[in-house]
Amino acid sequence: MLGVKPYATWVALVWVSLGLAAPVCTAQSFGALGVPHDDTAAIQAAIEACSQKGGGVVRLGAGTYLSGPLFLHSDITFELDRGATLLGTSDPSVYQRPNGTLWALINAEGAHNIAIIGAGTIDGQGQSWWAKVRAARQAGTVEPKRPRLIQLSHVQQVRVEGLTLSNSPSFHLVTAFAEDVEIRNITIRAPADSPNTDGIDPMSTHNVRISYCTIDTGDDNIAIKSGAIDPTHPAAGSSDITITDCTFLHGHGVSIGSETQGGVRDITVQNCSFEGTQNGLRIKTSRGQGGEVQEITFRNLYMQDVGTAFSFSAYYPRIPPTDTAQSISSTTPNLHNIYLSGLTIQNANRLGFIIGLPERPIREVWLEGLQASANSGLIVRNARVRVETSQLQVAKGEAFQIEAEGEVLNEGAQR
Repeated sequence: MLGVKPYATWVALVWVSLGLAAPVCTAQSFGALGVPHDDTAAIQAAIEACSQKGGGVVRLGAGTYLSGPLFLHSDITFELDRGATLLGTSDPSVYQRPNGTLWALINAEGAHNIAIIGAGTIDGQGQSWWAKVRAARQAGTVEPKRPRLIQLSHVQQVRVEGLTLSNSPSFHLVTAFAEDVEIRNITIRAPADSPNTDGIDPMSTHNVRISYCTIDTGDDNIAIKSGAIDPTHPAAGSSDITITDCTFLHGHGVSIGSETQGGVRDITVQNCSFEGTQNGLRIKTSRGQGGEVQEITFRNLYMQDVGTAFSFSAYYPRIPPTDTAQSISSTTPNLHNIYLSGLTIQNANRLGFIIGLPERPIREVWLEGLQASANSGLIVRNARVRVETSQLQVAKGEAFQIEAEGEVLNEGAQR
């Protein structure tokens, strides 16, 4: 796991080790003028100039700047000063890639030692994109493609710190096929009804630390995914991810899935609060895109007024009332060794559900030291759950609703 000093970029450390100051390239010195001008070329010129010097800091000073897609290189720190706002253009044509997909506003591919830091704001101006999606959904037509705010692919040694990310047309911050990622003290904001505006999405990514972040969005606050993301890497997994000391407001909480084909393991979420989120903790997958999800720990979490405290399902997005066993394949979900301890849940609408497949039940879910109050309890189907030293209070029905092949081993729970 990375150990990164606050606001000390990887590239700066390299230059300091050589006894030199890291080159600084200001966007203004390359012609950035601020709105209403399009400053894409000026900002990219500053990035290229620093890269040609072996790396350095590309700085965006106070002001508001309009830009299309930007591309970071190895050993580059992109820093937004306090009072600096980078706006993503709403022109769809500039995001088009030759392969038919879209660039993000900020991109890095195959780079190492990169950082995006500062006290400024990156705003995707997603309002016009969301309106088109809503119209398409209402009409039942194909939704238009939307760019992400930041996409970092096949990268190593990455840090994102201090910034505010807002109003992405779709996902805000994506790391794909990445290693050694530090995301610290950032704020992500989008309206609660903004479609598919995930906060942070580590996809097939290893060695990640996410801490002291506040995320308030219209979809998953954090979503960990693996496999089925890139056809050239169908079995790429996600592992060794720690999420600590974060606050989640509107959104779907911390999710694993729905793509889990490459496997997800060694995930820890601790010392976080969930305030009014639609969901708290989710593991969501399904036949055909499942993999092994194991060694998942949720520890010392506080939830207030959430919709569903936790839900682990192998039937995403819809759970049938009944089902029959099917043949097991390499993409049959395999969820096991999931630990929840020290959770305080107040005034949840429902405690949740743990529902596996008849051919492969969810195994070894541990609930320990839970203090929970909810309108309704926990549904357990095709799953084995152990409960220890917990107090579960529900307003309606039983704390545990045990359905087909569900098993709850109660070793000290009070209901």
